[in-house]
Amino acid sequence: MEVASIGSAIRTVYLQPAVAPTLETIATIERYQHGQSIYHSADPRQFWYRILTGAARKCAVTSGGTRCVVDFLFPQDLFGIGSEGRHRFAAEVLSNDTAVARYPRRLVERIADSDLLVAREIREAAFQSLRHLEARVTMLRLGRASERVSAFLLELAERRSGEQRDLEIAIPMSRYDIADYLAMTVETVCRVLTQLRLQGIISFSSVRSVRIRDWDRLEGICGAGSIGSTFGHTRIALRPSAGDR
Repeated sequence: MEVASIGSAIRTVYLQPAVAPTLETIATIERYQHGQSIYHSADPRQFWYRILTGAARKCAVTSGGTRCVVDFLFPQDLFGIGSEGRHRFAAEVLSNDTAVARYPRRLVERIADSDLLVAREIREAAFQSLRHLEARVTMLRLGRASERVSAFLLELAERRSGEQRDLEIAIPMSRYDIADYLAMTVETVCRVLTQLRLQGIISFSSVRSVRIRDWDRLEGICGAGSIGSTFGHTRIALRPSAGDR
């Protein structure tokens, strides 16, 4: 844990009324190690959060004990946003020395009432969360394991490196996390990754680092179409399931 307490951050706001508070002035920074929880499901929504360094996963556990990863969180992602109530999902850290900024929810809401830039940032964070949800729903509608894994790699590349195609892409999550995210077995995820490597489409410098060697072939596995959810630089066409044909 580091940086000032929430109390001192709030005092700064009111002791300097001539200076408009920003998200930075009210933030406290906390550091987590792999496996630690930022918050649990059903915890009260007292804070909003942003990943500064490292990565985390947003997940839920079903009544039968099955874990479901619903999103991954990377640097600059704002999360935990919502009105009063409790968190529906847990947020768990994926890598050591993950730094997370924490913002008191009520204070952020007051700032957003008068600061258009903060209000816009919160709105964009909400839109981004919806885009990630749309991407995952689209992946789960893809029929073949190779299509899902390829779509995941394209989404990961877009979120981690943007337009820069020649970079090594860090994979902070485990193969088990990827399997939970794609609703597949870990054995299937590993098999598809191995196939993509043997075909020269991707390469690994380590278990946690991948490079996409052939973007066109990877995008082609997913199929080109006009659906509204985008992975990397292609739009994914959903193939009809057997029951739809």
